[in-house]
Amino acid sequence: MKCKKVIHMLFMLTFFPCAILLTGMEIGNAAEIDSIPNTTRTIKEYDNSFLSVTGYASLGVNDRSQYIGTSYYRKVKAEREFLQAILDAGKGDVKVIEVAEDLDLGWKELNLDDEERKKYRFIREYRDPVNGFTNPNLALSGVSQLDINNVDGLTVFSKKGKTIKHTEINLQRSTNDIVIRNLNFDGMWQWDDTGRHKEVGWTFIKINGANNVWIDHSKFSIAADGLIDTENGGSNITISWSEFGLPADKNPPKNSDIYQSIQFMEEKFAANELDSNSVYYNMRKGGATKEQIMAYAAYHSKVHLTGSGDKDYVNYVSSSGTDYKDGNQRIRLTLAYNRYTNIGQRVPMIRQGTGHVYNLFLDNSTHEDVLENVSAIAEYGRDTFSRALNARNGASIAADTSVFHDINEPIIGAEIQGLDTKNMDQQWAELFQNAYNRNLIVNSYITNKYGTYTGSSWDNNGENLFTKGFIWHDKSTIGNWAWSSHIVGSETMDKMNPPSDPFTFEYNFEEKLPYTYNVLPLDSVVSAVTAYAGVNKVNMSPVQWLKTESGTKKEN
Repeated sequence: MKCKKVIHMLFMLTFFPCAILLTGMEIGNAAEIDSIPNTTRTIKEYDNSFLSVTGYASLGVNDRSQYIGTSYYRKVKAEREFLQAILDAGKGDVKVIEVAEDLDLGWKELNLDDEERKKYRFIREYRDPVNGFTNPNLALSGVSQLDINNVDGLTVFSKKGKTIKHTEINLQRSTNDIVIRNLNFDGMWQWDDTGRHKEVGWTFIKINGANNVWIDHSKFSIAADGLIDTENGGSNITISWSEFGLPADKNPPKNSDIYQSIQFMEEKFAANELDSNSVYYNMRKGGATKEQIMAYAAYHSKVHLTGSGDKDYVNYVSSSGTDYKDGNQRIRLTLAYNRYTNIGQRVPMIRQGTGHVYNLFLDNSTHEDVLENVSAIAEYGRDTFSRALNARNGASIAADTSVFHDINEPIIGAEIQGLDTKNMDQQWAELFQNAYNRNLIVNSYITNKYGTYTGSSWDNNGENLFTKGFIWHDKSTIGNWAWSSHIVGSETMDKMNPPSDPFTFEYNFEEKLPYTYNVLPLDSVVSAVTAYAGVNKVNMSPVQWLKTESGTKKEN
C-alpha cells in the first residue's frame, strides 16, 4: 500500500505539479495563494547558484577563501589538533578548520590529562544518562560538550565529508559568523527504555546565543534530544542542504548505535533482566522481533527546538547593567533544501521569533510502515508523533514549496496561545494567552493516511490536510501575515520579574522578508533534495567550500 502511495506521489509531482488532489474533502471558495506575503522569490531549476548562502545567515556570514595558504588556515587530522585549532580560533589566530580525518571527541576516548583539561577548558564531560548507558559504544567513548567561545569569523568544513562523533558543539553568545559545511555528525543516541526521551540532553549542535550561523551540506543521524537547537536569542541562522534522521532498517550496520544498543537490550531481555516497566520488554513479549525494533528505533523525536523557554520573553539585563541579547524575539531561522527522514516534531518549533522554510522534503513513510505493521510496537512505542511547523508565543513560521510525505500533522499548536497551554507553566500560560501564532504553508504537497493535497494551508478557509493538527481560534490570521511580533512595553520589562497582566502584542503587517531567495519547482523538490542534501553530495574544492557565493553553471 505504501509503495503504491509513493509511486502515486512521485507520478503526480512529476506530471501534474499544479494539481489539487483531495480524498474525502472539498475545496471551498476561499482565495488560494501560492506565495508567502511580503517576500521576493525566484522559481528555478537547480544549478550552482543554490550553493550560495541563503536565508537569514546571508545577512552576516563571510567568505573566507582568502585564508587558504595562510597561517589562519588549519588542517586537522587528529582530535587534539582539532582542540588546538578551536583554542587558537578563540585567540583570532585561526579562521578556517579543515577536518581531514574522522574525529572521536568522546570524553573517555580523548582521555585528557590534567594539564590538557586546563588548556582546553572549553570541552568537558557530558553527564551520563539518568538510567545508565544502553549503548556500549557510548559507554566506552563517553560523551563531551564542546563550547566555541569568543570567535568572530570561523569556517569548519571537510573536503571529504568526515565524521565528528560523541560530542555536542555549543556555539555560545560570544560567537559570531560561523560556517559549518560538509560534515557528518553521529554517535549521540542510545535506546531510552522509558520511551520518553528525557534521560539525557545530547544534541549535535546547540546555537546557544550565537549570531550569523550557516550550517550547510551536513548530515545528522539521530540523537538523544535535539539535532540542531537554538537557544538564548541566536539570530540570523540558516540550515541548508542538510540531511536529518535515518530510514527504518531491520539490519543496520553492526557498529551503528542502533544495532549496538538494541543488541544490548536483547541480551538483557534474554537474561530475564527486564520487567513490565521496560518498553523493550513489552514490545518483545507482544511479538515484535529484535529486527523490527531496530527499524522502529530509526526515529528522531525533537529536531529543531528554537527558543529555550517561555521565560526568555525579553533580553536579560544583569545587575551590573550588562544587556545580554538573549530574548526569544531575536530568533531568526531559515531552513532550506533539507531532507528529514522519520522525524517526530519541531521542524521547526519556535517561541516568539521568526522562521522561514522552503524546499524541504519530509518523509516519515518507513517509520509509519513499522507502526502500521507491527502491533506490539504500535501499542507500546511512544514514538508516534509526525509533525512539522509549531509557532508559539507569537512566533511566525512560513513554509514555501515543500513536500510532506506521511507527515500526519504538518502544523501543530494553536492560532492563539491560550488554546495550547498544556506544556506551559501556569504563569506563562496566562502571560502568553493572547499571543497569535502565525503558521503558513504555501505551494506545497502532502500525502498521508488522511489523503493527498496540493496547495496552501489557507485554502478552504483553513480546512485542509495542512492544518490537520492545528487549533484555530477565529482564523484571524488567514490572509493577515506578520513576520514578527512585539510585546508592548517589553523595553522596560525585567526578565527576572515578569508582569502579572497578560502580554499585549503588536504585529507589523508591513514588514518584508529582508532577503530574496530561490525555490525549486514543486515537482523538482524530491529529486533535487534527495540528490544534493547531505554530506558528500557535491564535490568542491576548499576554495569553493569557503565561499559564500557560488556561480550559476549547471551541475553535472
